[in-house]
Amino acid sequence: MRVFIRNARSPSSGVRFIVTVRRSAANRRDGLARKTCLGEAQRREEKAGMATMRDPSSLKAVVWNRWKGLGRTPAIALVRSAVACLLLLALPDDVRGDASDSLEKSPAACSQVNYGTPASVAAREADENSLKEPPNPNGPTIVGVGFFVNDIRGIDPVLDEFQFRGYVQVLWCDPRLAFDPAETGQQVIVITGDRVDQNLKRMWFPSGYPVNKVGELSISERVLRIRHDGTITQSINLRLPLATHYDLRRFPFDRQTLELQVESYLWDYQHLQFVHDETIGGFSDGISIPEWNIEAVSGHVSDTAVMRSHTPFSRYTLEIEISRKPGFYLWKVFLPLAVIVALSWSIFWMTDERFSGRSRISATGVLTVVAYQFVFAENLPRVGYLTLLDQVMIGSFGLLAVTVLESLLVDRANRQDPERAIRIDRTARWLFPMVYVLMLATIALLAG
Repeated sequence: MRVFIRNARSPSSGVRFIVTVRRSAANRRDGLARKTCLGEAQRREEKAGMATMRDPSSLKAVVWNRWKGLGRTPAIALVRSAVACLLLLALPDDVRGDASDSLEKSPAACSQVNYGTPASVAAREADENSLKEPPNPNGPTIVGVGFFVNDIRGIDPVLDEFQFRGYVQVLWCDPRLAFDPAETGQQVIVITGDRVDQNLKRMWFPSGYPVNKVGELSISERVLRIRHDGTITQSINLRLPLATHYDLRRFPFDRQTLELQVESYLWDYQHLQFVHDETIGGFSDGISIPEWNIEAVSGHVSDTAVMRSHTPFSRYTLEIEISRKPGFYLWKVFLPLAVIVALSWSIFWMTDERFSGRSRISATGVLTVVAYQFVFAENLPRVGYLTLLDQVMIGSFGLLAVTVLESLLVDRANRQDPERAIRIDRTARWLFPMVYVLMLATIALLAG
């Protein structure tokens, strides 16, 4: 069976999009059978068998398992189909269910919006060009947007970029493209490949684009689905680099919000209004990002002023909240840094040592801290504020510098009053660790 959309002139509505279906004789007989109760029962029975794989405890699965063990003879198959027809038709809608239930609950589906009476819709089908105008003549067309995140790569605070890979689904209602399922033999028309662009040229679509894109957009799959009531969904599998803002004040214990902003480049908010579609969206359970954890995925809509128009445009923003895994920095930075600072306190037990010997230990610690700063500065942007790691580094550097002053004070006291020098070192043995711990606690509290 081949299904395609073409232009044809209808006596009642003029030129419009209709669906032409070419089927063989066997397919026509199959379509006729599906219009009967037994054909409908067989179709729903097949769905029940598929549901068994997903939910063995469902009522539909119970019906399927009850009858699937019977023989395959025509008589038994006829009886089984008849009984299944009665049972399945008797089930309530919430139990019988359908894959399109979540689609119908979308705020942008034709079941949720009203773009005019059938007479007014037919009047807007007078010519082909009218199909390129927004479907809602009385206000903005509602367009539902949802993203599913498959992977996040290339999180780069230096360039303020990241790589997004996932699916986007856009849904809207155009009752002018509604059709009779009895004529086509199916509830949904699926269009893929190059035919997607060909059909979009003949109809209205949101004309959306990623606002914060900074590189080449790569699309690997695209599917256009048109339901019999005129609800249209466009699903796109894409990969693209995006610009975002990183707040590194709490680095390396920071949380970031990655954004993907979508806006129509043609229709302002008076003609198009994006809505966050909660029926779609989320992120893959198997996603794994080195150094990061994904906390949540959400979306919101705002009206944004743009330079190209005096009228604001509706903008959808996908927000991906991530938190950094601090384990690397705890073991490779903070722990060695604390050990270096603690080793410098060994001079407090070297009262009889000359100043040159004590100062060499403190100077080694100072140089080590400076080297650490240079190493990690290469992987961070040149921001105008201090990160949490910077504050710890500077605090450690300052405390090491004070140990040099303490050694100088002890050296002078040794020449005049050795007992006083011993008292200074004994006081420093508990004062310096206490000051260092209080400094780290204060930095942590101020960072929130």
